[in-house]
Amino acid sequence: MSLEEKVEHLAFQMTILLDIIDWTDRPFEYEVIRANLTKQDVESFYQLLEEIREQQNEQLRYGYTSIEPLLVHFVGMLDVRLDVKTILAACVRQGIELDVTEPLYRQVRLLD
Repeated sequence: MSLEEKVEHLAFQMTILLDIIDWTDRPFEYEVIRANLTKQDVESFYQLLEEIREQQNEQLRYGYTSIEPLLVHFVGMLDVRLDVKTILAACVRQGIELDVTEPLYRQVRLLD
């Protein structure tokens, strides 16, 4: 079996596993695997959340409370393999960085 065939085989097996595992408690990890993100991609995602947090804190310091510019930054920097609403919903359901993800998710839902 060639390396390419092995990779295809593993990808097929991952697809099957994604379908049979109950991801109710781990929606973020499900989205990471589904999007085929690397460890570096996930680290970049967490760095993006930290950037948003810093910008959020800076805005609050000056009394500015609009989340829209932060959402625009988030959307612009988000990995293209991730859907904004889906990944934010997954983060909120899993309790990931709620001080950042909840306001962003609320704003995304308002735009629907």
